[in-house]
Amino acid sequence: MADPVADAHAADAAHGGEAAASFPPFDPSLFPSQIFWFVITFGALYLIVSTFIVPSVSRVLEKRENALKSDLDAAAAKSAQAEAARETTEKAIAKARAEARATVDAARADVQAKLAAEQAAADVRLADRINIAEARVNEARAKALAEVPGIADSLARDIAAKLAPANG
Repeated sequence: MADPVADAHAADAAHGGEAAASFPPFDPSLFPSQIFWFVITFGALYLIVSTFIVPSVSRVLEKRENALKSDLDAAAAKSAQAEAARETTEKAIAKARAEARATVDAARADVQAKLAAEQAAADVRLADRINIAEARVNEARAKALAEVPGIADSLARDIAAKLAPANG
């Protein structure tokens, strides 16, 4: 097999010993060795990436997915607990309101019953006082009416006595 580097030097010597100013990666005579090393390097990188890096990234992604899944499940559970607590609180508030309303209604009924009883007692006392006062008034009227004939007689005598000396 011919040495490409030696052939390149021989070509330079044939041109008067001046080195050709060609960039080595673009030199067609070096393409076979470049392709060989490219295949080896690419294969090694592929082997390293597929053996070490991809499984590591896959594990990290799986852990993240599991963490997200567990966090979402925990959040759903907490949300359900919060909803249950809210419902329990609403039921307790409704029960407390109903009990308070019942207590207020019972107190109102009790106060109204006491007021009605006091009103009835006051009505009885007033009716008794009115009856007593009416009895006094009737008694005084009867006494006054009994005295009217005597007063009228006495008044008529006084008037007659005053008029009689004037006539006489």
